[in-house]
Amino acid sequence: MNKPAFDPHQNNIKSVIELLNGNNFSYSAEIIPPRNGTDFNEIFNIIESLQNNQFDFISVTHGAGGSLRGGTLPIAFHAQKEFDLTAIAHLTCRGMSSAEMENTLVDHHYFGIHNILALRGDPPDGLNQQFTPAEGGYQFAYELVNLIKNMNNGHYLKREGFDKGFDYREGMKTRFCIGVAAYPEDSSGIDFLKIKKDNGAQFAITQLVFDSELFLLFNNQARKLWQDTFPILPGIRVPLSFKQIVRMKEKFKISVEKELFNRMESLQNSEEKMAEAGIEWAVRFIKKIQSDGVKGVHFFIMGNSDLAIQVKKQIETGIIR
Repeated sequence: MNKPAFDPHQNNIKSVIELLNGNNFSYSAEIIPPRNGTDFNEIFNIIESLQNNQFDFISVTHGAGGSLRGGTLPIAFHAQKEFDLTAIAHLTCRGMSSAEMENTLVDHHYFGIHNILALRGDPPDGLNQQFTPAEGGYQFAYELVNLIKNMNNGHYLKREGFDKGFDYREGMKTRFCIGVAAYPEDSSGIDFLKIKKDNGAQFAITQLVFDSELFLLFNNQARKLWQDTFPILPGIRVPLSFKQIVRMKEKFKISVEKELFNRMESLQNSEEKMAEAGIEWAVRFIKKIQSDGVKGVHFFIMGNSDLAIQVKKQIETGIIR
C-alpha cells in the first residue's frame, strides 16, 4: 500500500501578496526568536495571542543584529501548522554562499514556508564595519531576490564540473512570495527598491518609521511608478518612553514626528502617560495611512504583543482610552 506523499501545504496558507490584495487592512507583526538556550514556549504564546486577535501574518527574523537566535524556520512552520497563520521567514545574505542560500530556500520550500523577506543583513551589533559578503555569497539583497525568482521559474544553480549546458539547471518550480526591506529615510531608497522589484520582489516592509508624512511621501513615490501593484507596509513600534524614542532615532538614523517627540519629552515624569501617548500616536498613524489607501501595518513588537493588540482593538472599536 502506497503512503500518501508528505504535504506541507495542507493548511492552505495564503501568500502575503494574496492577503495584501484582499479587501481588508492587514495587521502583522515581527517575531524575534528567543536567544539560543532559552525557553521557546513564550514565543509560541505570543503567536497564539496574535492569531487569537486576528492578525493576518507574522514575520520571523533571522539572527537579528548578528545575535545568536536560531529557529526562524521551525517557528514559521509551527505558526502555519498549529495556528494557520501565514508566516514570512527572514533570510539574509550575511554569512552564506549562494549555494547555501539555495539549500536553505529548498528547506523552506519542503516545509511549506513560501513567504520570504529577502535581506542583505547587517554586521553584528556593536561592530563598526562594512557589510562583507561570504565567499561565493551576495553583496546586495536584489541578488538574493533574483535567486528566489529563478527558483520560482525552475532555474537552479549549476554545480561546477557536473552540470553542463545552460547557465542554470532546470528543476521544479517553487512558489515563493518575495518581500524586501524599504528605507523611506534614504534619499536613494526608491531607486534601491526599484532594483529589488525589477529582480522579482512583490512587496516591501519599511525600516522602523515614526513619521507618517515621510512614509506617505515615500509610498506615493512608489505609487507613481507602480500604481498599487507593489504594496509597501510601514514598520512601526508603539513607543513607551521618551528615552526609547531618542534611542531608536539615534540607532536607526530616523525622523520622529515633532508632535510625538515633544509630547513624550513633556511627559517624562509619568511612565503611564508616556505609554498612553505612544498608543494614541500609533492609532493616529494607522488611521492616517488607512485613509490614504495603504494596505496594512507591520508592528515591531520586540517580544510583547500586548501593545500592538491594544492599538488594533482601539482602531476597530473606535474606543480611544
